[in-house]
Amino acid sequence: MNPKKIFIGVSWPYASDRIHLGHLAGQYIACDVFARYHRLKGNDVLMVSGSDSHGSAVIFKAEKEGITPEELAKTSHKQILQTYKNLGLLYENYTSTTTENHKDVVQNIFLVLKERGYLYDGTSQQYYDTTVERYLPDRYVKGTCPECGNTEARGDECPECGAYLSADDLIDPYSTLSDSKPELRETRHFYLDLKKLEPKLEKWMEKSSKNWRKWVREFSKGWIRGGLKPREVTRDLEFGIQVPVKGWEDKVIYVWVEAVIGYLSAAIEWSQNINNPSRWEDFWKDKDCKHYYFIAGGNAPFHTIIWPAELMGYSEKYSDDKLWEEYKLPGETKRETLNLPYDVPANKMLLYKGKKMSKGDGHMLSADEMFEKYGADLTRFFFIRFAPENHDREFSWEDVVATNNNELVANIGNFIHRTLTFTYTKFDKSVPDGSWDSDVRENIDSAFKEVGEYIEEVKLTKALQRVLELGNFANKYFNDRAPWVDVKEDEGRARDTLFNAIQLSNALRILLRPFTPFGCKDLSKLLNIKDEYDANEVLVEKGLVEESINTWVYEEIEGGREIGKPEVLWDKIED
Repeated sequence: MNPKKIFIGVSWPYASDRIHLGHLAGQYIACDVFARYHRLKGNDVLMVSGSDSHGSAVIFKAEKEGITPEELAKTSHKQILQTYKNLGLLYENYTSTTTENHKDVVQNIFLVLKERGYLYDGTSQQYYDTTVERYLPDRYVKGTCPECGNTEARGDECPECGAYLSADDLIDPYSTLSDSKPELRETRHFYLDLKKLEPKLEKWMEKSSKNWRKWVREFSKGWIRGGLKPREVTRDLEFGIQVPVKGWEDKVIYVWVEAVIGYLSAAIEWSQNINNPSRWEDFWKDKDCKHYYFIAGGNAPFHTIIWPAELMGYSEKYSDDKLWEEYKLPGETKRETLNLPYDVPANKMLLYKGKKMSKGDGHMLSADEMFEKYGADLTRFFFIRFAPENHDREFSWEDVVATNNNELVANIGNFIHRTLTFTYTKFDKSVPDGSWDSDVRENIDSAFKEVGEYIEEVKLTKALQRVLELGNFANKYFNDRAPWVDVKEDEGRARDTLFNAIQLSNALRILLRPFTPFGCKDLSKLLNIKDEYDANEVLVEKGLVEESINTWVYEEIEGGREIGKPEVLWDKIED
């Protein structure tokens, strides 16, 4: 088998607070299911992300708490890592934007874009608070949203309707530092000249976006149809990555231009961590490697337009002898262009009481709260089952309980528990010898094929639905065969039934491993499965997957194998 190379970039959460449920519904569960599947498939996976420790969101929160941005970012980063560990979210590298490596890569790309004429120095009007005597970054300006009339809109977006805004779009703006009305003053910034790159972007998008979700494709094409405009890439802030140009020491690189570069810098850091400095090039310069970016809906244009534009402009260095020699990236040996996104499977928004969840506005339910109430498996299961893949979804605890009781427990868990209990009590704690039922084998084989195809197409809700369909088949099979009757009257038929029911239980275990890894690990012990290779477990234990073994295949549980005393894998929620 020739393993595929799969690069997965996951949007970087602001290191300003804990992860909330909107993050889980948007990208963090989906990316992990996708990555776990590909590792089980034996593919070569590199999934990276990190805590976005710069930007006004972090500074704003730190000032409110009376601590430095560095202190807040460090604390939040640790909290995020703990949440990921609790939920079983695995990365080849999860880092931070505060590393020297990240700074070097960002400044490298900035300077190449400047050399190639894609960054230019210009002036613009920016809000200035005369009371505190400082320029106001986007989140320091509030006002009325021009789209929906929300009076608490911020200078970067409206938390009510999700509209992407600029500070000067706001009606009746005011400074969050003094509540006074700010005034517009002229300031200098560098701008990314998207107009220059528009023809390349349009051609690339027309060719490459066919496999994107329809709403992502149309949303992104809408930006191009409206005509791309230059965008500021610097900010009047002290905390962040300094603009590497003489005379610009008092400005930093805009966080969203910087953060997306983190996908590349994190891959380079990973190569350094595994003592193979050029390994990142296998994922960034092999044209057969597919790049997937898991993000929440509002961030789509940064990944379908801004980041591809940066990559296109930067890749021109490879045809320029001077730039190639002067701006080599750490470990860089191949004079080949960098890969562009293959797919941007963005999810829409998770709503709570009709509004999108937001750290900045405190309108959120934390992922830790969900984990503490209901554990990792149900959290993961729910946010795939109810993922807002193509439209916004309203969150309710009632839906969580119903999903657990009616699907994870009643469909999957009860079938497995009935099967194991009957086997344990009626067949001397061992899998009975039996013959395959052709219908059972056919359903297992088709489930493996279809679930895998859905995951590879990033249709994760459909993939999980297909697993549940196999669960429905398994329950019907068990009920129709009625082994509790046959065990008294036709023991041979009962043996066949339980043999096949055990196979179905094992099939469900393998199919659910990307979705509910903790319960599946418990089931492996009950089925007395030993020495089973699991690339995801290897990643946890060793930090690196070195063997390419396809374990997304059905392995028969042979007759005579002793099983463990049955235990409930997932509990019913009574209240």
